[in-house]
Parts: sequence; C-alpha cells; structure tokens
Amino acid sequence: MRGISIKPLLHGHMDLDKEMLVTTHPDGFTTGDSPNFGNEMCVIPSVTYIIDHPQDGRLIFDASISPHWDREWLPEWQAAAPWTHTEQEIFENALKTQGIGPEDVDIAFLSHLHCDHAGNARLFNTSGTKIMMHDDEFRAAADRTEDENFFLRADYELPGAKYNLLPGDTEIMKDVFAISLPGHTPGLMGLMIHLEHAGTIILASDACYHKDSYEKEIGSMISADQEQWLSSMHKLKMLARCHNATVIPGHSHTTCQEGGEKCPLHGEDHVRMGGEYT
Repeated sequence: MRGISIKPLLHGHMDLDKEMLVTTHPDGFTTGDSPNFGNEMCVIPSVTYIIDHPQDGRLIFDASISPHWDREWLPEWQAAAPWTHTEQEIFENALKTQGIGPEDVDIAFLSHLHCDHAGNARLFNTSGTKIMMHDDEFRAAADRTEDENFFLRADYELPGAKYNLLPGDTEIMKDVFAISLPGHTPGLMGLMIHLEHAGTIILASDACYHKDSYEKEIGSMISADQEQWLSSMHKLKMLARCHNATVIPGHSHTTCQEGGEKCPLHGEDHVRMGGEYT
C-alpha cells in the first residue's frame, strides 16, 4: 500500500552460542561461565520495527529488552545470552531519537512474550496503546506461576494494559497482516506487510531465528514444539513464495528472499539498519 513505511531500530546485541539457535540437540552449549571450545558464537541483534501507516496509525513490532534485565532475568538467562548495548540503543531512548514516546504508538505488537521481545511492553500499559498478541501466547503466559523458559512475568503482568488478543491470521491494518507461526512459543506471530516499492516484507521474529534456520529448516533448542515450528516454517516459506516476499529473521541482520528477480529487494541481503522500507 502507498504510504506505509517500516523503519528498523537496533537495540544492541546478545552473544549466543549458535548451537542454541539452529540445532535441537546441542552437544553442550557455551556460556560465559561454561565455555565449550569449538562452538560458534553469534552476535545476535535485538531489533524492533516502527511501522507508520497513512490511514491506521503507528505500530511498533516487539519491545526489545528491559533496561533492568540484569536485575530481572534469571542468572542462567544472563549467562546464556548477555546483552550489550549503548544508552542510545535502549528501547525508550531509541524511540526518542525518532521523536516518539509511548503515547505516540497506537499498537504495540508483541510477536511473543520472551523477555528479549517483550521487555518494554510495560511502557505502554497506561499510554492507551493497544498491546496486541495471539490469544494462545497470552494464555500460555497467564498459566505460569513463576519466571521460566525466558518468560518474565514483569514483562506482561501489566495493570492497566489495553490487551488486544488475536485468534489467528488477521489483517490488523490495511495491507498489514498478523500471521500465526507457533512452535517457538505457543502463540508466536509474525507480520506480513505489503509495501508500494519494496514489495512484501515478512517480519518473522523467532519463527525464523537466522538465515540458516530458513534455508536449512533447523529449529532451535529453545522452541517449545519442534514439529509445530517446522510446520510454521513451511507456512512462512509458502507465504514468501506466493508474495515474492523478503523474510526478515528475528535475530539476524541478513534477509531471506523468494521469487528471485521478481522480488523488489532481490539482491539486498541485509536489513536496512538506519534506513527504511516503503
């Protein structure tokens, strides 16, 4: 649609053993406290996306990591995926550099509720912003009585929050579609956006961690249901083929493309950090 824009924002990075990202049966993964020499370490970015829509307002895709992560995350999470960032890359500060505050966001779309994607949802609990996610994700989180498996209750138990829960695939703005991609978590969702110049872009979040996840169809040890994850990967690929889309993985600067030269972004293999798609 004419007038829609997508602007990626970088929020630092985590250092993570690739064995955690693209294999379901790691032979011992590395942490800062427990090195396993020979494993490949990945610098994985934390990225959110501002989507400005000419008719339906402003949406932010995901909410990155809380600046209080070092007090709130369990010690084993901090050891497995330590976060490095500048002050400017902290979520709220990155929004400010774009002239945006929580009150300027109409929809905070949370792909899922892991602590590296929902850490600043609390900024929107009293701003009037709709906090949108799949109903299955909200129910799975609500059933937890303690912090576990990268679900942190401080991220989603938000008094005053205006939750808007989705039952499945749906158009949430004109030419902006929420797509259900469960497996990594029970209710993970991505966004498919049809742009005037860049064509179709799919923000896959952790349904597709990495370019290797997409190309080799290898899931993550962190995923809750590996069979469901693979089914969602096949759905993601089919949508990409049908729309000649560019797929942006959840934790990689690289992109994945279907359709070859039919894709408007053919040959553009990195996310436009500091730029935008229109």
